[in-house]
Amino acid sequence: MDVLRIAGDALWILALSLMATASRAAWRRIAPGASTPVLTSRAGRVLWRAPRGLALSITPTIAFVAGIALLLTAGQASGWSDAAIIAFGLRATLAPLFAVAHLTWLDRAMAVMAREGALKP
Repeated sequence: MDVLRIAGDALWILALSLMATASRAAWRRIAPGASTPVLTSRAGRVLWRAPRGLALSITPTIAFVAGIALLLTAGQASGWSDAAIIAFGLRATLAPLFAVAHLTWLDRAMAVMAREGALKP
């Protein structure tokens, strides 16, 4: 194994674990049976709701699939070739972007649910 693949794997592991930890904490606060806002408008109006399990796992699942696709792509490149560096750059950029997107969405969803009184104390 080379350094770029290991570093890319570490970044994805950190991003996915951060998303899983935040989702687990939100799971504990959301009342059972409460529908979770998945998509909201800029004005704060809820456009789409889903059960909490589905809502909390959408972004981490998409990130996992994207990470596997990038892992397979990075596995085809060898050493410090241009392809290996580009694959690492993509992995190093997308992993934290997925984590930030998930945390931003989770913050907004929890704020909406707090206003609605759907969170446990």
